[in-house]
Amino acid sequence: MSFAGGPSPGPASSRYWPGPPPVPRSEGWPPVPAAEIEARIRRFQAALAAAGIDVAVLVQNSDLFYFTGTIQQGQLLVPAVGEPVYLVRKDLDRARRESPLPDIRPIDSLRELPGVLAGMGVAGETVVGMELDVLPVALFRRYESLFRQGDIRDCSSVIRQLRAVKSAYELGLIAEAAQIVDLGVRAAAEALQEGMTELELSTRVETAMRLAGQGIVRFRAFNEELPFGNVSAGPNAAMPGFSGMPLTAAGPSAATGQSAGWHRIRRGEPVVVDMVGCAGGYLADQTRILSLGQLPDDMAEGYRLCTEVQELVAAAAKPGVACGELYRLALEHVGERLATTGLKATFMGAPNNEVPYIGHGVGVELDELPVLARGFKSVLEKEQVIACEPKLIFPERGAVGIENTWRVTDDGLERITVSPQEVLEL
Repeated sequence: MSFAGGPSPGPASSRYWPGPPPVPRSEGWPPVPAAEIEARIRRFQAALAAAGIDVAVLVQNSDLFYFTGTIQQGQLLVPAVGEPVYLVRKDLDRARRESPLPDIRPIDSLRELPGVLAGMGVAGETVVGMELDVLPVALFRRYESLFRQGDIRDCSSVIRQLRAVKSAYELGLIAEAAQIVDLGVRAAAEALQEGMTELELSTRVETAMRLAGQGIVRFRAFNEELPFGNVSAGPNAAMPGFSGMPLTAAGPSAATGQSAGWHRIRRGEPVVVDMVGCAGGYLADQTRILSLGQLPDDMAEGYRLCTEVQELVAAAAKPGVACGELYRLALEHVGERLATTGLKATFMGAPNNEVPYIGHGVGVELDELPVLARGFKSVLEKEQVIACEPKLIFPERGAVGIENTWRVTDDGLERITVSPQEVLEL
């Protein structure tokens, strides 16, 4: 994405954005550099050896993309010692174009797998690592029948810990994803009108993002789904639901059960634009609040409280700080402020539906490590990327909050998302 100009902002967005938006890409992203893939493989091999795993067999799309640069169907074999082999069922030609790995071979049946591993020097009583957190049981049983002499262990945590620390290449794509989501917020500011439905507004946001190259949003957790995000307003935004996210909303039907629905936007109610940008496979998560006119006083106070929480976490979050401690700080501050202000609101979810976290890792999936959550003892590391999303729900009235994606540096958090942080009153 170029940042040297673009279409002039309209009167609504020019109040909050001083300059024109970036010019969207006119072509796709280049392949992942070979040096990037090689560095990831070598780090993974060292981690496998430390975990006592002889070979990893990876099949999940996000992990395939991370270690190969493509998502073509097959399995990536990564030995603790030696060179990886990517066995592709479909599409082989595309895999060879998109991935810099030198050894990419066709495979027609899983029954070929033991022979390939034997040729790699991996056979007999072998410890095999697989993504057991996401691998369907039926597929696991097929692999289990192939490795009767081996021991299949979960290597998901090894992968997720590696992926939590980002390279300069990854940080660049996340920054580009932040520009894409900003285009969506700009579009919302230009399009917002009284009486339009959430779906109408979401369509404007999604169109702006797709024209900039927006990809898809991936989750690791079972049954977590999302279009590009959540555009919701008024009581719909406060509606509880199935999702593990703090805001669910109504959706267009019970089959979707989340995000934009048929509610018609009214003056003075908060409009949530919680969107996930995707650039070259990498995500940036951001929430902004828009309104037609001013918010009610209590909701405006609630928004100020959310920004206080964000500033508190950003000031405290440094390498070596426990993730659970950041959640505790946020929860303690919110509890004190709700008591003193008397706000009739709940933190991080509708009543009895609160989620026990304040932030999460972001990368090729939206639910990466680390998690700023209750009891989470792992500590922040330099070059991790997290989304911090303090949100307040006013039951049956609406929701307010702010979310930014941040890079962890030696000096603290550095904000990656770029949209104006105040309530966008239009």
